[in-house]
This record gives sequence, structure tokens and C-alpha cells, in this order.
Amino acid sequence: MFGLHPNAEISYFTNTAKELWLNVLSMQTSDSAGSGGINKEEFIEQVASDIQSKLPELFDYFNIKKAIELPTPSQVVLLQELERFNRLLNVMHNSLFDLKRALLGEIGMSQELDELANSLFNGQLPPMWSRLAPQTLKNLVNWMDHF
Repeated sequence: MFGLHPNAEISYFTNTAKELWLNVLSMQTSDSAGSGGINKEEFIEQVASDIQSKLPELFDYFNIKKAIELPTPSQVVLLQELERFNRLLNVMHNSLFDLKRALLGEIGMSQELDELANSLFNGQLPPMWSRLAPQTLKNLVNWMDHF
């Protein structure tokens, strides 16, 4: 763009490049098995299994809350964060389980599961998870490392 401040121009070109890259990712085909690679569904199933194996156990919220008799303000915040974290873990576990079943044909592929599959295939944070997680611009790999 002509006449933009240099910082605004950098932001414009960065956002345009990101948008172009996301469009290229969304147009890729799912058939690579003929060239010796694995197909899209097998790759998604591997990524889903890998993420599922790395998920931690749910926190025992009831016993933790019971152990704190009169919570301080920081303990109240901790309990709220534990509750949010458990909710996110539940959604992640259930959605990955359902996605693997949908890929096998045991259940129907819903719009949410399709978005999850495309996000896993493209290495992006799925929208159903990002709604429950703190805002981030990280891709799926970096987000899982931080998670």
C-alpha cells in the first residue's frame, strides 16, 4: 500500500501473507496416498492420538476445594483456573475421541468435528478449544508445548 506509515505497512504485509498462507492451506487436497505418503485421515488420526496421549489427567477439583477450608483470594483464582482447565481438558478429550470414531465411520462427521480435523491437519488451534483457552496466536504445536 502506498503512503502507509512503515509500521502500518509491515502489519499490512504480515496480515496479507498470513491470509494467503491460510488460503493455500485450505485448498490442499487430501489424497497423497498414491505418492507413497499417508492420506489426510490417517495423518489426522495420528495427530489426534499423539495429542490424546499427551493430555494430563483431570484435577480432583472436589478434594482440592475440600482441602482449602477458608480460601484466600489467590486460592479462589486457582480454583477458578482449575475448573476452567478441567473444562478444556474434557472438551479436548471428548472431541478427539469423537473425531477418531468419526474417521472410522462409527459416528457421523459433524461441522465441529470437521473443523477440528482441518485444524489438526493444518497445524492450527481448533476453534472449539480456543474458545475455552486463553487468547493466543500460537500454532497447534507451540500451543501444545505451552499447554
